[in-house]
Amino acid sequence: MSDLNGKKIAVLIESQYNAKEIRTYVDGFKALGAQVDLMSRLWGEDSLEFVSEVEEKDEKPQTLTVNIDFKDIDLKNYAAVIMAANYPSVRLRWLDDKDLGEEPLHGGSGRKAPAVQFFYDAMMDTSVIKAFPCHGLWILTPIPEVLAGRRVTCNRVMLGDVNNAGGVYVNEPTGVVIDADIVTNKSADESAELVFAIAKQISAVDAGTLMPAISAAVTPSAQPTTEPAVGNPRNRNILILVSEWGYWGEELVGPLEELDKVGYNTEFITPTGKRPNAITVSKKPEYIDPPLGRSVTTPEMAQKVTEIDDASTEQGKRLENPRSLAEWFPERPYWSGPQFVRQMEIYNQRLEQCSSENDYDALLIVGGSGPIVDLANNQRVHDLILDFYQSGKPIAAECYGVACLAFARNIEDRKSIISGKRVTGHCLEYDYKDGTGFMKAHDEFLEFNMGPPPYPLEYILRDATGPDGAFIGNFGHPTSVIVDYPFITGRSTPDSYLTGRKLIEVLDGNLPLRRWGW
Repeated sequence: MSDLNGKKIAVLIESQYNAKEIRTYVDGFKALGAQVDLMSRLWGEDSLEFVSEVEEKDEKPQTLTVNIDFKDIDLKNYAAVIMAANYPSVRLRWLDDKDLGEEPLHGGSGRKAPAVQFFYDAMMDTSVIKAFPCHGLWILTPIPEVLAGRRVTCNRVMLGDVNNAGGVYVNEPTGVVIDADIVTNKSADESAELVFAIAKQISAVDAGTLMPAISAAVTPSAQPTTEPAVGNPRNRNILILVSEWGYWGEELVGPLEELDKVGYNTEFITPTGKRPNAITVSKKPEYIDPPLGRSVTTPEMAQKVTEIDDASTEQGKRLENPRSLAEWFPERPYWSGPQFVRQMEIYNQRLEQCSSENDYDALLIVGGSGPIVDLANNQRVHDLILDFYQSGKPIAAECYGVACLAFARNIEDRKSIISGKRVTGHCLEYDYKDGTGFMKAHDEFLEFNMGPPPYPLEYILRDATGPDGAFIGNFGHPTSVIVDYPFITGRSTPDSYLTGRKLIEVLDGNLPLRRWGW
C-alpha cells in the first residue's frame, strides 16, 4: 500500500456517530501518513460537541469536539471525504428556513441542505475520493442524479432509498464496494477495510489510473478532441449565427473550440448586430435541468461560458460587434405592399448580390432557447440558410437552432429544405412540459431570457423531414449528431463539441463525410 504522506482526509460527523468507526479512521489514516480532519455544520459557532451512539447497555457515550465547518474548506485540499456511518447523514440533511431563502418548502428542497450541496460538489470532482459507509448514502438521496448508475453497497435498511435514487446495489461478500471515485461498505464493522479501499483509490488518482465512472450526475458531453486535425484543414471561413435573446453557453463554446483548433476563421452574425448573451442558467453548474433532473453544465464549462460572455475578456471580445444580418440581407416585401412586383424584383436582385458577397465555407447555427424568438421565424435567417443550401455549402445547427432548417423554404414550393433528410434535434423526452421552465421555478436565474421554446421541436422536425426523411432523437444515448449532407445537426448541449468536429470532417476530412450517425 502506497503511503498517504501529506494527504488530508475529511470526515463529516454529527451526534449519534459510531465512536469505534471514527477511531479507526483517525488511527488508520495516521498510520498511512495522512491527516484526518473532523468537520460538521457548526451553525455559526466556533466549535460544537457531538455525542456518540450507545449500542450496548453498559456502554458510555463518548464526545468529540469539532471546530471545522465543512462550508469553510476547499475540497481541492482533501484527497478524500467520508460521510460518517450511523445517524450523522440523517442529521446533516436537516434543512433550516434560512437554507431555503425565499423559496417555499417543497419535495425537492432537500437538495438545498448545505451538507447535501457539499457532497454534490464533491461528487462533481473525480479527483476527490468519496466514501459512504453504512447509512452514509442517505446524504446523496436528495440528489439522486449523482447516485444513479453507481455500483454501491450499504446497510440493508438503505436498500429502498438506494434503489429509488438509481444506485446499483452490490451484495459484496467483503462488505466493501469500489466504483471509481466512490467507496461504500455495509456497516461500520468494515471501517478498516474502507480505509484501505480509500487509500487504494487515492493512489490510483495520483497515478492517473483511476477508471472513469459511469454517472448520471451531469449529461455526458462529447469531450473536446485531443486528436490531430482531421484530413488537411485549409484556411476556412465559418459564419456563426447566434441569437440575441440567449444562446446556451456550451453550444457556442463546444464547436468554437473545435473550429479554433484546426485554425478556421470564425465570424459571428446576429439578427440586428447586437452582442449575443449566454442564457444565465447555462453559466450555472448548480442549475438542475427539470426534464433530466440533473445538471447539464460542469463547473469547467460554466467558467468557459462566463469568460466568453464577459466582454472584457479576450474570449468575450470576440462577440463584440457581430455582423448584422438585417444590414446584409433584405426584408422580403409584404404581399400588400405597393408596387409589389417591382419590390419583389428588387428583393431578388439584392439576394443575388448577398450571395455574391457570401465568401464563407459553412454556416453554424448555435442553439439555446433564444432562436425561437429571433431566428426560427426570421425571414432573413431563412434566406441566409437558403443561400448556403443552394451553394452546396455545409450547414450545422444545434438543438433548437435546428428549427431554423425546418422553416427555411423556397418561396416557390414552400417545402422545407430538410424534407427527405435525416436530422436530430431536442427530442420530446428532454423537453420542458411548457415554455416557461426557467421562469416558473427559477426566477432568480431569469434576466431578459425567455424560457425554453413553447413547441415540441421533435414534432416539427418529423413533419418537416416528411415520409422520405426522418427525425432521429437517439433518446437514451449520451450524444446524437446526424450528418446528411449538407446538414450537420446536433441534438442538444452534450453534442456541441461533436457537432463542431463533424462539421470539420465534412469540410476537410480525408474522406469528407456525407452521411454519419444513421
